Amino acid sequence: MKLSTKGRYSLQTLVYLATCRENCSIRSISEATGISSGYLEQLMIPLRKAELVEAERGVQGGYRLARPDITCHEVLSASEGDFEPAPCKGCERTDACKTHQIWALLQSAVVDFSKQVTIADLASHLVESEAGGGI
Repeated sequence: MKLSTKGRYSLQTLVYLATCRENCSIRSISEATGISSGYLEQLMIPLRKAELVEAERGVQGGYRLARPDITCHEVLSASEGDFEPAPCKGCERTDACKTHQIWALLQSAVVDFSKQVTIADLASHLVESEAGGGI
C-alpha cells in the first residue's frame, strides 16, 4: 500500500492544526511543515469539502480543525479517495489468486486501524515530546 504525498501531507497538516491554539495561516503551516503554500491551498480543498477543516477570512483568519475527533481514515479518504493495497487494485482474478486473501486481510486491518487513530492522538504525542507544540 502506498500513500501519495496528498495523503501524507494532509495528515501532517491536520496534526499541525491540532497543535495550534488559534487559527493557522497557510504561511505558518507551510513554515512549520515544509509543505509549499500552493500545495497546501490545494490540499485544503478536499479537506474543507469533507468538513474536516474550517477556514476564516481576515486578519485573525486561517484554518482550524472542524472538530476534535477526526480520524486518520477520514483524512486519507478525503485526500486519497478509497485506498486499497496495491496488489489487488483492479484485480479481476480474486477467485483464482492465491494471495488475494492476505491482501484483503491487510486492507481490512489498515482501514480498521486508521479508523481508530485520531489526529488528536497523533498530536498529543507531539505536544508531549515538544514543549510548545507544533511539528
